[in-house]
Amino acid sequence: MIQRGREALAVAPEQSITEWAETHRILPKGTTPRPGPFRAESYQRGILDAVKSRTTKKVVCLKSTQVGWTDAILLNMVAYYIACDPKPIMLVFIRDSDARDKSQKVIGPMIANCEAVRSKIHRNTSRRSGNKTLLKDFDGGFLKIAAANSAANLRSDPIAVLMLDEVDGYADDVDGEGSPLDIAARRLDAFAETGETIMFMGSTPAKPRGFSTIENEYGKSSRAEFYVPCPFCGHMQPLRWRDEEPGPDGKSVYRFRWEKDANGEPIKGTVRYFCRECERGIDEKYKQEMLDSGEFVHRFPERVETLGFYIWAAYSPFQDVWHELAKEWNEAQHHPEKMKAFVNLRLAETWDEGAESITQFSLSKRREEYSAEVPANVAALVATVDVQVNRLEAQITGFGPGEEQYLIDHRILWGPPGLLPGQKENEDQVNVWDDLDDYLLKTWHHASGAILRPAITLVDAGAYPDAVYNFVIPRQNGRRRVYASRGEDFLSRPVLAEETTSKKHKVRLWMLATDAIKDRIMAPLKIPHPGPGFLHFPEWTTDEYFGQLTAESKVPVRNRRTNVTRYYWVKNQERNEALDLTVYAHAALWILQNKIDRKTYRDLSALHAEVMKGHAEAERRLLAPRVISSGL
Repeated sequence: MIQRGREALAVAPEQSITEWAETHRILPKGTTPRPGPFRAESYQRGILDAVKSRTTKKVVCLKSTQVGWTDAILLNMVAYYIACDPKPIMLVFIRDSDARDKSQKVIGPMIANCEAVRSKIHRNTSRRSGNKTLLKDFDGGFLKIAAANSAANLRSDPIAVLMLDEVDGYADDVDGEGSPLDIAARRLDAFAETGETIMFMGSTPAKPRGFSTIENEYGKSSRAEFYVPCPFCGHMQPLRWRDEEPGPDGKSVYRFRWEKDANGEPIKGTVRYFCRECERGIDEKYKQEMLDSGEFVHRFPERVETLGFYIWAAYSPFQDVWHELAKEWNEAQHHPEKMKAFVNLRLAETWDEGAESITQFSLSKRREEYSAEVPANVAALVATVDVQVNRLEAQITGFGPGEEQYLIDHRILWGPPGLLPGQKENEDQVNVWDDLDDYLLKTWHHASGAILRPAITLVDAGAYPDAVYNFVIPRQNGRRRVYASRGEDFLSRPVLAEETTSKKHKVRLWMLATDAIKDRIMAPLKIPHPGPGFLHFPEWTTDEYFGQLTAESKVPVRNRRTNVTRYYWVKNQERNEALDLTVYAHAALWILQNKIDRKTYRDLSALHAEVMKGHAEAERRLLAPRVISSGL
């Protein structure tokens, strides 16, 4: 009896969260791609072990998709605290619907398939409900499943463990009471004296650079990365898509490289990571071996109270993902929306929305001397016109394969736009619309010898719609392709342009999604070297033009009524005509490729090959055939 009493009173040695999970957790089918007994990857073990560190008060995880976040991290923490170290716990998701969905589809099955946890949860009785959807009671504590969009939900109970999921999806202000992170963190105050509180947060970046909660929190942490050994030379290094610093030639050094087929697509089985030390290409078949021997290295190990971890998709275990990453990267070129998703979801990096890293001075270094009026790489020209109170500003833009862009000409045509084409207030006055017509019919000499004119023209109809409509109506046919346009921040459909018709004038009017197009422009402006998407500027480009091109930035604006934060483009300076003209140019190319002449302009590489021949056929197809008289 004495011996049995000693055994009953004996304290079992404390297990780490990983050790406990590998002993007790069974991952149920239907909730995970790898059902069965739980086995932790080395990087998952490093994150979980940090939670139980005596000196740590906060753990931050900057992560991508496909790293086992929910099954291996969140659920193991919840299960361990319920079974081994009972405390009041709050687990916060973005919305009420997310909280209920996760409770029913993820947390519920975890409890049902883990006897060590299930036996601790109070059963529902006629007098007490201990196992509700959003509240799980157990001896010594409870698990409250809350939503970040309700201040009342966040501030109701004192807790010792605070777990915050996908914090970049939280509103900046909830119910007018401030940040949901701050509201939830105050729930820890009552247990602070015990020294056993922990705040744990993780998220995939979802907000722009400078506004991302998870990026800012990670920046204040120990900033650990997972180092793995090269299977050939043993050098320990973190896997990175590209090096932090450019190479000796100033270009980005990409660590993942592959061979391409005839269509430019990555060839399966050729994607390799190149070691920083020995420069040998490492196949993905070595990845698991590298993961098993890896460890987190903290850049700021002295920051023991806030440990931060960065992990991204290249480390994804039990599946080959490197080819998928290469394929997604290839598909995202020249598509800012896809590139943003790749950077956020795959690389776990924030997306630079605005032009804060682009200045007129950095762009001025791009001035170059063209070998001809139209450089050899250009396949097609588009013309764009911005209408101001006392002038028209017109621009000719060239596009080549990969949508490499060239500023060909920028012209200011002085005169009152309110006059109709052909109309004059006095005999000596020049009609600005007649000047514009002459300008649009001007020929441009290609380096190949071909003679080009703009394949399409967009004229902004926002300020003087009647005058613009009178100008474009006789020219909006298939031979001239001169169309009226008007910018809108957002369109009802996910397109860059949508055609409508003015009932009064029977004019073809293109509505342009200006915010989406500006997003599309900013990514190429950051490309440092010539190639697909790069913007070229001739040597005569003025500093004023560069200033106008970078005249807007994207900033967050919160709606006080709905507490929803959206990001809007705002002016940094008054004049932004160069940006508007460039926006219209991208819209014009999109309209050509998707709505007007897909057969000719969709494949710029094929069109470029035709232009480079300098044959009459190229001239016949790309020249406006005849002058149409001004006016109606």
